[in-house]
Amino acid sequence: MNHDEPKMTGLGAELNEDKSRLARLIRMVQEIRSEPRQTVANLQKYFGISRSQFYKDKDALAEIGFKFNHHRSRGFEITEDQLTPVTGFSLSDRLILMFALEHLSATGEAYLAARAVEVGRKLASGLAEPFQSHLLECFDNQITKQKFGVQPAILAGLQEAISEGRRIRIHYTRSEDWTTSWREIDPRRIYLRRSNLYLYARTIDEKPMQWKVFRLNRISGIQPTGIRVAIRPDDDDGFQLRMKNAFGAVIGDEVETIKIRFSGSSCHYIKEKIWHPSQRLEEQPDGSIIFTVTVADTYEVICWARQFGKEAQVIEQ
Repeated sequence: MNHDEPKMTGLGAELNEDKSRLARLIRMVQEIRSEPRQTVANLQKYFGISRSQFYKDKDALAEIGFKFNHHRSRGFEITEDQLTPVTGFSLSDRLILMFALEHLSATGEAYLAARAVEVGRKLASGLAEPFQSHLLECFDNQITKQKFGVQPAILAGLQEAISEGRRIRIHYTRSEDWTTSWREIDPRRIYLRRSNLYLYARTIDEKPMQWKVFRLNRISGIQPTGIRVAIRPDDDDGFQLRMKNAFGAVIGDEVETIKIRFSGSSCHYIKEKIWHPSQRLEEQPDGSIIFTVTVADTYEVICWARQFGKEAQVIEQ
């Protein structure tokens, strides 16, 4: 008798043979969900694929229940998403997962942390009222307000403005002199660095307009302007390039180089991981290490190095 197992056919067999494509499809779903207001060309560039391959991937995703369209002015619109159903969870299942997501939002990698907040709120959506509202209020206050210091209504308003491509005004406190003022901006992305949430936005009230970063916990109010903003292909390219220059939260086009000598036990810690893509480590005859990075803000590097006390010394800036 032939006891061969049934062979996979169709998309299942194709993906089983091409694990790298499967990984790309998963990442593509994540990118479209998190950043819908971007161009097809930018998504192609991000994944390094041709236009024809993009549409093949689009068809493959549609086959497994993730369907979307793209509009030139509004970006990606998800029309069907069966990859993250929130069904079959008991009350205890949902509570356990929400507490786990609370921990992830505080300690996880930037993309996962941002998604954790979103998924945590979805888990409450299948509960009966008034328990659903009470649980959402508790979750928002615990995660958004206590972990990040951001008012839940502010975060929700920013996410809506980004998704719909709306120009807004924010009441913002500057860290330079702690004065507050209303700023008119085109919000583009929310991201997390070093346990703080930041907004990447284009300033409309400055001439010339500039792309800047605003810390979310310093935004105390949002006002609509009634203006919609079209997508520009270079918006995301600019963000990704500036992010590469960030050592911590500060991003930018201009960069500076800083060198720090590490000695003693700190050398083992410095060699354990890559702290920045530009870093260079030069081991010295006396056992010390010269750590060199080129970043947008060298002060962030100095603040980071202070944790090593006398074992860290700035030698060139």
